[in-house]
Amino acid sequence: MSSRAINMHENQRSLGTAEFRWVQFRMLFRIWQQGLDLYRDPIKSYRALKRLLQHGRKVNNGSALKKGFWVADGYGWDMFHPLFPGKAFDSFFYQHLEEIMPSGSGRPVLRRLLVAITKKCPLQCAHCSEWDSLNQKDVLSLAELRHKIAEMVHLGVSQIVYSGGEPLNRFADLLALVEHFRDRSQWIYTSAYGLDREKAQLLRDAGLEGVAVSLDHHIPEEHNSFRNNAKAWKEAISGIQNCLAEGFPVALNICPQRDYIRSGGMDKFMELANELGVHMVNILEPRAVGHWDGEDVELGQTEKAMLESVWKKYNDQDPYRSYPIITYPGMARKKTPCGGGLSYLLLDYDGTLRPCPFCKTPITEVQRERSLCEA
Repeated sequence: MSSRAINMHENQRSLGTAEFRWVQFRMLFRIWQQGLDLYRDPIKSYRALKRLLQHGRKVNNGSALKKGFWVADGYGWDMFHPLFPGKAFDSFFYQHLEEIMPSGSGRPVLRRLLVAITKKCPLQCAHCSEWDSLNQKDVLSLAELRHKIAEMVHLGVSQIVYSGGEPLNRFADLLALVEHFRDRSQWIYTSAYGLDREKAQLLRDAGLEGVAVSLDHHIPEEHNSFRNNAKAWKEAISGIQNCLAEGFPVALNICPQRDYIRSGGMDKFMELANELGVHMVNILEPRAVGHWDGEDVELGQTEKAMLESVWKKYNDQDPYRSYPIITYPGMARKKTPCGGGLSYLLLDYDGTLRPCPFCKTPITEVQRERSLCEA
């Protein structure tokens, strides 16, 4: 029996083709119903749904969705949309339809909020975008964080992603926030350092939807070196297993460097991800910010093409149907504008709104009229 078979629990599974198509039909029908409520017109709702599907194909580089998964809380196909069915799913796509085909209401289209809740972190990662402020004193209290997040929820946010630093370093406050906003889709981006079974269970009970764990190599020593901590690999693998055991959808965030891509490392990484039994692998392109500011780390066209090939192989080819789904936001930017500063925002640990973790320009209401990442 493979490790994947051992780690796949009763409360989660990959979807077969027929089940995936049935669930997809149900999701699209539900989105059409949301459009009916928004536009008060079945034809307009159908047109908006059609535009949404066209947008989705652009994001997927012209391909249709072919894979999905089921966990105890519902169905999913990536880490950027709430599980179906549910209130957060309805709210998310109500906003998305407004973005795709405005109803004329003037309603904002904000859907996702990234929240950096702490500057503390036990690691010193090579690619850390928050290097200059790492382990400084946190500024915002729990009450202030809750108030600022609530303002964004009032504007339509249906998905909240907690990061840091390491969000687990502020565990009591993280737990309180998840509990308070439990009707939203909530994820954490984490190194999983210290994410034991008890903490995973507490987060599950509080209403957390999913967990994205950073893992940057298939060789333990290489991951530890990248994270500058001899325990990083062990903690990450343990945290992944604990989260899977609690029924969370789990994604691996990987930031692959040029040599790793060129040497075929991504195929080895996908084998590891499959053995672990995770649901998704999310590819983050290296950026010359933070600890890498001024460094020659960004990918060239050759490496990007190789990543696209990996994306297509594991998402589209039948022999890999049971493998984790790959998401690659950098590829989507070729076809669609970035939503940073428009449909999603970052609330940093000092309470400032920014387009995303890489774009540090503070947000104003005037600037939110277009994507600041694109600008």
